[in-house]
Amino acid sequence: MINRKATSGIYSLSEIFPGLKQEEVILQIFETKANVDDVFEKTRVIIDENSKYMHVDNNDASIVIGKSHLQESEKIILYLDIVHELVHVKQQHDGLDLYNKAYSYVDRPTEIEAYEVAVQEAKKLGMQDKEIFDYLSVDWITDEEHQRLASRVGVFSKKT
Repeated sequence: MINRKATSGIYSLSEIFPGLKQEEVILQIFETKANVDDVFEKTRVIIDENSKYMHVDNNDASIVIGKSHLQESEKIILYLDIVHELVHVKQQHDGLDLYNKAYSYVDRPTEIEAYEVAVQEAKKLGMQDKEIFDYLSVDWITDEEHQRLASRVGVFSKKT
């Protein structure tokens, strides 16, 4: 379940994604129930009219979600995005630089790890490689980078 009616503002994870805390993948990401509880208590979700997608603030690990993305994107896309972003929350808590400019987006270790978890979850949900390949396409990468990212996270499908 996703609260698509949230207006611009600051929320808890559970206010936007009720029930997410109980998903198996969340325990896989954070390893212990205590860590899960801590993240769900402390992580802020910011619904922002000016953002287009989802991202994690590298300074405080808050999750920013574009209001139109929250209201209009497919439920499965929002679910995979929040799983991906929660991997980044853990990485940020572990002291990693989420936006390390020494790497291109598709080669950045933090992105590869987050996409690997999202892809694994997509496969558990029964998504086919073509659907997952399409999910991996984002506005800020080239077709060649898209193919490279897909290959790095174990998705093999030509864009048609």
